[in-house]
Amino acid sequence: MKLKNCESCLVYGTDKKPLSRARVVEIKENESRLFFHTPKLRNARVKTIVDFYDGQKGLIRCLCDVTLRKNPGFLDTGEPWMADCTVLKVYEEFQRQKDVRVKVRIPSEFVLEDGSYVTGVIQNISAGGLYLVTNRELKRGQQFIFVYRFRSDLCRVTARILRIQDLQGGYGYGCQFMDLAPNEEADIRNFVYQQQIQRQMEKQRKLGLTLEDEL
Repeated sequence: MKLKNCESCLVYGTDKKPLSRARVVEIKENESRLFFHTPKLRNARVKTIVDFYDGQKGLIRCLCDVTLRKNPGFLDTGEPWMADCTVLKVYEEFQRQKDVRVKVRIPSEFVLEDGSYVTGVIQNISAGGLYLVTNRELKRGQQFIFVYRFRSDLCRVTARILRIQDLQGGYGYGCQFMDLAPNEEADIRNFVYQQQIQRQMEKQRKLGLTLEDEL
């Protein structure tokens, strides 16, 4: 997967929290220009994490040198800020079929295709799907919709049951997300990433260690 295949990204702040999404225009290898719709930015040059999204395969997480400035073409594009972005280090690539899963406990309500409701608990999640536990017996191939705020906006997500596991007193369902919009996938990936960071910090606190800042 190459940077030239990526048309959007998620830029993090120096506090490692999501700052803004951006449109990506490649200039040359390892260098790109980013355009932001959000007005709440400022002139700055920082080294920070950027997730570059490939709509077909997954994402590339990088450490980048990002120089933010006002966009002189704002009236034509509607994007008030832009940035020159140079990739300094590639941390990792996430392929859709190899998405990292994190353990969670999210009680939710799910709407089936016939309009009926099912309550259950999401026990793990990745950008590709989730594992749901409920006492309701469902069928392989069934689809459902659920709504959840993974980041700032509510996401209305459709999933399909691929695998069924009989549990004591209920059922476990391995499910695949279907037709995620780019912003929904970005929100879920960011949610998973933040859960990973939180668990890593909790583990280090238990071991009496401090989290080393790579930036």
